Amino acid sequence: MARRMDRRVQRTRKLLRESLMALILEEGYESISIQDITDKANLGRATFYLHFKDKDELLLELMDHVMAGFLDQVPQLSEAQWCLEDLKALIKLFDFAAEHYDLYRILVIGSGGITASRQLHRTIAENVEMSLQRKIEESDLTPEVPVEFIANHFAGSLLSSIYWWLDNDLPYSVEEMALMFQKINMLDRSTLLGLEKAEQTTENEKDKKKKRGKEKDPQPNKGQDDEQKEQEPIEESLVREE
Repeated sequence: MARRMDRRVQRTRKLLRESLMALILEEGYESISIQDITDKANLGRATFYLHFKDKDELLLELMDHVMAGFLDQVPQLSEAQWCLEDLKALIKLFDFAAEHYDLYRILVIGSGGITASRQLHRTIAENVEMSLQRKIEESDLTPEVPVEFIANHFAGSLLSSIYWWLDNDLPYSVEEMALMFQKINMLDRSTLLGLEKAEQTTENEKDKKKKRGKEKDPQPNKGQDDEQKEQEPIEESLVREE
């Protein structure tokens, strides 16, 4: 019985999410009322309030649901492994954005778009921050700025790139967008995480070790040179006797 009720709850919430998305695309977010949503879903107002306190809360669940579907498609992100090195993962990301153009329309329509966009930004930033933190700990790096700032920078850069691309009717292919985003943000990440300094320090340490090694090593040909000098007078005397 409990399992049956769980399925009913899931079905009800799904109907409400789908109704909200359809209404946003038809009318915009501000003009939608709770009654509009329940009428579209063929449910009662009391049923709505059993699950959500207002339409903003429903919108946040809609965004969470969409992001969960995206993360399932791109496991590199759901595992908190930021995908800048993985071009295929970036291609999937931009491909997902193109396929979910309706989501973009929700994000740019009115105050509901602000709520949804912030939720999307927060989700991406949290995944990026976990990945960067692990990278810092594994490589013993010293970031130039706080990690949470870097994560928000990348999340904002990603969303801004996607919004610009969709708003301009996809002037570049999915593959081109992924490659351009990768190039720019790889440079930013290297600088912000202090990777360049770490690499330079490693190179300097290698050079110092080489110099110290040369100073400590005896001259390999010194004994041969001394022996050759001792033999030279003997050879000259033999030539004179002949």
